[in-house]
Amino acid sequence: MFPESHGFPVYPVSNSDELEKELVELAAHHACIAPNTAKKQRWSLLRDIVAVQKRIARKISPAELKKAFASWYRISLPNLDSKKTRDDYFGSFLAEFGKVRVPKGEGEALKKALARISVLYLPELPKIPDVPENWQRVAALHRELARLSANGTYFLSCRDTAKAHHSLNKDSANTINGAIEQLGVISLVRTGERRPGGNASEFRYRFPLG
Repeated sequence: MFPESHGFPVYPVSNSDELEKELVELAAHHACIAPNTAKKQRWSLLRDIVAVQKRIARKISPAELKKAFASWYRISLPNLDSKKTRDDYFGSFLAEFGKVRVPKGEGEALKKALARISVLYLPELPKIPDVPENWQRVAALHRELARLSANGTYFLSCRDTAKAHHSLNKDSANTINGAIEQLGVISLVRTGERRPGGNASEFRYRFPLG
């Protein structure tokens, strides 16, 4: 059995051939089948590729990106703007890859996690002694995101953390994240980018998930 996914397929990629096949299939799935859809379809493909990258816990190489793009471009070509060259589209593909903030499935996982913690009673929240309920709700949000993660890590911004309890804003949520990290509830895998649209911080939940 493999862990529950965020909405993208979860299975091991044992070699480069299997990964290439998956990327080519994704490219075909998101190819343009109508005019004026290139930006939307390209962005959807890139979110899926970033989701794969997260799942296999390594970066997709430039060569692998190039092969995915080649498949997408070949199938999409009849519906692309004839005034733009292949290099125009490839440049946009590479530039936008670095701008993907939320891999495919992450937004859906957050919605599920928030819905779940909104109906939990106090005894069902993570047991952290001598802390207020809003701390426990934040910890519960981390726990639910970890349960939905394919590889144990997940992205969570301060703004989204604040949705765990009505008393919070992004600053107080950030403080609580730092506090429960020191208590050993979570660990920070990667700090988020401090810019509009930047990647959220990446975490791992350290308490038992049961």
